[in-house]
Amino acid sequence: MRTTLDLPENLLMRARTEAVRRGTTLRELVGAALERELASPADTRRARRRRRFPIFSSNAPGSLRLTNARIARSEDQERVCPDGRAC
Repeated sequence: MRTTLDLPENLLMRARTEAVRRGTTLRELVGAALERELASPADTRRARRRRRFPIFSSNAPGSLRLTNARIARSEDQERVCPDGRAC
């Protein structure tokens, strides 16, 4: 079935380049990507976007004392979007 999509130019160019690199068509590449995205449950998609809990170093096992303030400071430092800007 035919449809029209309005994609950002840079995304379309990346997709075309990737299709050529893989030796496939843009149609097959987009179709496979949609199949993967729609096959996974919504919770799995949200989980992939979650941030990882910060890792704190310790001089000796069992000696790490975390406070809410220290965790909050670390989380604030980690809040950076994938494109490099602050979220």
